[in-house]
Amino acid sequence: MDGFPPVIESAQVPIEIPIRPYLMDHCFNGQAVFPGVEAMAALAQAVRRFRPAADVTSMSGIRFDKFLYLDPGAGYVAAFGDISVHANGDVQAVLTTKSRTKHTAMTRVKHHAALVVPRHADPPPELPLDLACAPAGVGFPVGNQNIYPDLVAFGPFYRNVVGLHLTPGGAAAEIRTPAADDAGPPAAGLLGSPFALDAAFHVACVWGQRFAGIVAFPVAVDRRRIYAPTLPAETYFVHLVPVQTDSALLVFDLRIYDCEGSLREACFGVRMRDVSGGRMIPPKWIRTGAQATAVDRIAGACQAAAVIELAALAPFAERALSEPERLRLAGMGSRRKKSYLAARVACKRVARQLSDNDARTAASDITTVCPDRPERPRCPASNGRCIFSCSVSHDDRFAVAVAADRRVGVDVEQASERLLKSRSLYMSEPEQALARESQLGEIEATVRIWSIKEAVAKALDISLAAAWNRVEVCTVDSFESLFTVDGQDAWSAVHEMVEEHVFTLVDRPNASMF
Repeated sequence: MDGFPPVIESAQVPIEIPIRPYLMDHCFNGQAVFPGVEAMAALAQAVRRFRPAADVTSMSGIRFDKFLYLDPGAGYVAAFGDISVHANGDVQAVLTTKSRTKHTAMTRVKHHAALVVPRHADPPPELPLDLACAPAGVGFPVGNQNIYPDLVAFGPFYRNVVGLHLTPGGAAAEIRTPAADDAGPPAAGLLGSPFALDAAFHVACVWGQRFAGIVAFPVAVDRRRIYAPTLPAETYFVHLVPVQTDSALLVFDLRIYDCEGSLREACFGVRMRDVSGGRMIPPKWIRTGAQATAVDRIAGACQAAAVIELAALAPFAERALSEPERLRLAGMGSRRKKSYLAARVACKRVARQLSDNDARTAASDITTVCPDRPERPRCPASNGRCIFSCSVSHDDRFAVAVAADRRVGVDVEQASERLLKSRSLYMSEPEQALARESQLGEIEATVRIWSIKEAVAKALDISLAAAWNRVEVCTVDSFESLFTVDGQDAWSAVHEMVEEHVFTLVDRPNASMF
């Protein structure tokens, strides 16, 4: 390979690949192909046979050059690992097969995959747990029954993504590795269960179908690091971040965590392309709504904002809390805990945005509760200073946090008829008439009026009952409404609607927080 130091030693190691029945579930265009993850494992075994001391848990320069098609009638594939030791101590391994042409005695050699086991490998950057436990933004959930076979046309042994949440900024997925079985996959090998990383590639494939409009397969990986091998019959969580989103080439970073939040393996620079020549096309349903805005109006009206889907929160989110946050969590019921955790994660995301997108500070070093008033949120900068006002809210689907250099309040509410039942408590007669006559419909107008008063209570640090009495909504519209406080000059409220959920932000430009 170009750019490598000179080769000082080489060898060809025979690799016998047994064609076990489960491999028939891994298909391209209806034909079984040897999985790239298994190719990495086979090459790692070959390197270890040649260099027993080689640390194969670190790899780089991984390539998947050509599919290795599997004949279901054959018992095994006779392959080779072409090993090259370079002057700097790096070991390169290439998976090859040989075949004779029909009409001549020539031997044809195919290169299927390659990787490098470096002598020295710098540890990949750690990702704070608040960034790892959920993707930011409004999510699009995709269930197992919709992923397979509509989006990933693999058979039962490879249908291991259980639940998936996609956002333009990434994805989170729960995966389950199949149990080792005499009739199915063998026990985990040198690199662990191959099904965990294979499922992570499925997550990237589905993301590409929704947001890039292509069915992409992995063709290369810059770096892979295994911290602890994944095991059969276990549950893991995938965190995916798109690095490059050109439809000609998608690049992702992905990490696989266990249920306790320990990082099991990570891949950086996962390169994926459409290798079908445009013949494979995503179904229309996965593309529908992919370009819809999330909460851009809310984000544009303040210095920083973050939205977290409660359902996308990994079970290890609690490990992202600081000690004061854990004290607040203690004693909460399971439903309240999830909302609280999502709100803390959203606050930490906002704090990082306000600190030049800091991705180094440990999650537990960011405390988002005020020491003197723990019920109040805070979004401190990396130096611990709180120079911005912040506000949080949650409903049964979302948690949202915002920060601004002025008094700010945010609310998210699900539009439903329940708000009509108690409207006389929080709405004046003119407001009730305004809702009844609104072109939005009475329910959507009512939820905006309620949401405005909730947000104002947070912005002014007053009770909700006080906001009900002091706030009068003058106009209600889809994206912006006007209201007064104590009959003074009108304020503007910004709205965003995601399906049946209404987000509302209010601020007070003349009330500086400094």
